[in-house]
Amino acid sequence: MNIRNVSIKDYEKIKILFKRHNMNMIDFKRWVNLWKKNPSLKNNKIKWIKGWVIEKNKKIVGHIGHFPMQYFLNKKPYLCSVLYGWAVDEQFRSLSIVLLKRYFSQTNVDFFLATNLNETSSKIMKMIKVKEVPTKSLNYSLVIALNLQSVIKVFFRNISFPFKKFILNIFSFFLLLFLKKKLNSWKNKFSPKNIVKHNEFDEKFDLLWKKIKSFQKNKLLFRRDKNWLKWHLNYFIKNRKAWIYLSIKNRKINGYSICIEKNNLKTGIKSALLIDLITLKEPNKTSKNLIGANITEAKRRNCDIFEFRGFDNEKISYMNFFNPFKKKLLNNPFCYKPNNKKLNKLLAQSKYWYPSYLDGDAIVDL
Repeated sequence: MNIRNVSIKDYEKIKILFKRHNMNMIDFKRWVNLWKKNPSLKNNKIKWIKGWVIEKNKKIVGHIGHFPMQYFLNKKPYLCSVLYGWAVDEQFRSLSIVLLKRYFSQTNVDFFLATNLNETSSKIMKMIKVKEVPTKSLNYSLVIALNLQSVIKVFFRNISFPFKKFILNIFSFFLLLFLKKKLNSWKNKFSPKNIVKHNEFDEKFDLLWKKIKSFQKNKLLFRRDKNWLKWHLNYFIKNRKAWIYLSIKNRKINGYSICIEKNNLKTGIKSALLIDLITLKEPNKTSKNLIGANITEAKRRNCDIFEFRGFDNEKISYMNFFNPFKKKLLNNPFCYKPNNKKLNKLLAQSKYWYPSYLDGDAIVDL
């Protein structure tokens, strides 16, 4: 039995481990670029271990990885270690804590963040006193059904009964009639007038980030300049799995949003996830117009659902304006551990958080 640092050569073996745990492994190039093209690691400014593996007889039976992301709070930069791909085979499960201790023993970061925890891993984190991100909206998703029939089919996919297809078609027909008003209520609640589609992360985002940093200085925010957004999201932009909308008034950007597609291979459901929503002026009007534009685009792309999770109470109220369904999650998938006394005090308060799918590794394996 051997616990050692992750090597680039471990990719295929880690991929096999992930497969045993029904976890998706991104392709080799994307995996390497978590570190190789990471803006924090350019010019070797920081020494960074990619993670740790448990190895037995040359077989990898456990893994925990991490990569750096830069955050800002009150205009001050903080280095975050993002947990990625924590998996241990059942017979070696007792060593899960050993991997976590390696991960949390790092001294060169300001805080640790996990954003993809399931119910079991969330319980383990609580056992070792790692804190949940104190944002209530992470315990549920707000969902707009764009194709109710597909959603109904998924709900009944593991249930067999006579004349299933016929009965579900009848059920769908009457449910659509019953929910028609709710399902279509989003359509006339926004104006697309000042909303413009944008195709890349360019210099506009460098200028925008400077404003965001000042305007929302009391929120812990992942660095949203051109280089960081390219590193995090260019795969989705290049493969047309993501889209950007800008809100422009008097030739100035006063807000933007980013949405990505997610295909659930198990259920066949195609979702549109709103991963970022930032407004500088007229937040009520701008937010609603951006949300509405994204729902429209999701519908055009034949997505089955539009999903919104996290953010803060203000943004939640704007999403509720579109009359969504509320889907409760089994657990809060976000947890954190401060490595900095000042952050320890601040991050215990929900008002300093602005969590979304943009954070951590929430979208890395899509």
